[in-house]
Formats: sequence, structure tokens, C-alpha cells
Amino acid sequence: VSMRTRVFVHLLYVVAAVGMLCAAPTGAQAEGPLTPADPAPTVASGELIDETPALWFVELKSRPAVEGTNPRLLAKEKKAFRAAARAAGLQFTERYAFDTLWNGLSLAIDPADLAKLARIPGVAAIYPVEEINAPEEPISGATPELYTAITMTGADIAQSALGFTGAGIKVAVMDTGIDYDHPDLGGCFGPGCRVAYGYDLVGDAYTGPSGPDPVPDDDPDDCGGHGSHVAGIVGANGTVVGVAPGVTFGAYRVFGCEGSTSADIMIAAMEMALADDMDILNMSIGSSYQWPQYPTAAAADRLVNKGMVVVASIGNSGANGVYSAGAPGVGKKVIGTASFDNVGIIYPVFEVAGTDIG
Repeated sequence: VSMRTRVFVHLLYVVAAVGMLCAAPTGAQAEGPLTPADPAPTVASGELIDETPALWFVELKSRPAVEGTNPRLLAKEKKAFRAAARAAGLQFTERYAFDTLWNGLSLAIDPADLAKLARIPGVAAIYPVEEINAPEEPISGATPELYTAITMTGADIAQSALGFTGAGIKVAVMDTGIDYDHPDLGGCFGPGCRVAYGYDLVGDAYTGPSGPDPVPDDDPDDCGGHGSHVAGIVGANGTVVGVAPGVTFGAYRVFGCEGSTSADIMIAAMEMALADDMDILNMSIGSSYQWPQYPTAAAADRLVNKGMVVVASIGNSGANGVYSAGAPGVGKKVIGTASFDNVGIIYPVFEVAGTDIG
């Protein structure tokens, strides 16, 4: 029995059960027409509300430019989509148009128009533009678990036994930015610096899709802390020494000083990392309960096809059950990373007559 058949049968059981529960007694008078609740239900009332997003990806039918499609054809497709959408009476605000890693657009549109949007000629699929919360700021100071991290990751072998330092490798960090003024991260930004590439796609005041519009600039400095924490693990070189202290960084800032970002901004940052010829992309962010076909995962896979190593968080929702992994980490060719139980345990000790006793 196919999955579709099983789902259909399950729905029949649900409908039948609801019908039995709601059936009126014999002779009861028919109910009047249903009207919307006034006031509308809210989260505070504990009732169900319509949480359909207002931001959507529209995937067009041709493959993106990295897979050989002529850029003129991609531009023609988008022009045709816009004309057809206007002719259909759709009202929307275009946010981003993508050609390189993914072919399509991101839009702000009334959820009531989604069915009409999906029927526009040339549309292959639509997906919600997920909102992604900023990663939590790192805890200050070392915790006991971190003392065994270098051996758990194999960084000690890479540096000491194999002599790898990361020299000549360009690592992109898509995050809250990088504090390039920190001496362990180079102390400057631009050509010749450790943080040699980067861009702020949103600006300090950006708080997410429901807040002020992004105000991009060319300064990817960090005011959240997490991106600098990640960069330090990757390649700090000073008082703190990272896994690969010889790498060159690209900082692609997708968060403001607080709040969230969105999946379409992430794709824009991926395309910048490709244009800057990054060798590795780290994304400690993602949206849970997604599939490999989701736009950020598909774009990340295409980065891998172009020779870039892509590493992404697989999410923090595993305790909620199966299918909780996040995009872009669920990309088929993406290295999705998760937590790992520590291989070492630290016990208190005391000394008796000059001998340590655990």
C-alpha cells in the first residue's frame, strides 16, 4: 500500500470519527451558517490560529546557472513569471531573485493567494521562507567538557601528527559576523587580513522578517558573539589556537544584533561565498523539520558540486522525534553535524599521603 493510500485511509477514519462525534440527534434542528470567531483566536487564548507564513520561495522550472542554464534564459523566466503573476491579479513584494545556486524568487504574499501563485505558468514548486532564530551566545569561560574536544574532533592529530594548519584554505562563516578586531582573529578586515572577505547582508538593526527591512553594508563585524566563537574554534591564532590557525576567513553576516534571519537571506549569503571562491562553508544555523528538496539544502548541495565543503547544523530538535533534522544540514551532500556524548569524564579527586585518589 502506498504512503498516499495510507494517508488517505487514515483521513477517512478521522473524518468518520469526527462525523460520529458531531452528528446531531434525530429530529434536531439544523445549525445556522458558521461565522468567523470575533475576536479572532490568539495564542493567549489557547485556541488554534492560522500560522501560514507570508514569505514564500517560488521555484521556477529551469535548473540554476551552476548546472548550465544560460543566465539570459533565467532572466527571461523571471520576467515571464512577473508578467503572468500581474496578469493573474497577484499582489506581492519581491525580496530576492536567485539564479546561481537556485532558480527562483522569494516573495511576501497574502497566504490566501498561494493556490493562485502555484498555478502561475513556469512555477515548479513553492516553499515557505523559514525564519531561523539566532544561535545562542556562547557560555563564557571553558567548561569541563571542552577539555577533551580537541581529541574528540581529531584536531590534535591534524595539527601535531599530520602538520595541517589550514594555510591556503578559505573558510566562510555564515553567522552573526566575526569580530575581526580581536587579535586572535587577525585584528583587521580586508585583503591581507585573516578575515579577508565578507559582507553584512542585514545590518545591526535587523531583527527578522517581521522587523525592519535589511540594510546591508560591507562591514561584517560581530555584535552577537556566536560567529566569532565559531571562527575561534575554526582558526583562532594567538592566546587561543583553533583547529586550523592558518586559514583565511570570509564572514557572511545574516543576523542583526538580535532576533532572527530567514532562509532567503541564507541563500544570498551562499551565492556570495561561491563568488568569493570559498573552500569551506560553515553554517551553525538551520530550520528544523525540513527535507533535502528545501531551497537552502538544494543550494548547499550545489555548492558541494562546485567543490566547496559545506558543514551545517543538523538542528537542536532531536528530542522532539524523528524527521526533526534541519535544512540546509539535510542536504544530501552536506555534512550535517550534531552533538556527541563526551568520551571523557572528569571526577573530583583528593590527595592522601601524597597520592591522588579518585
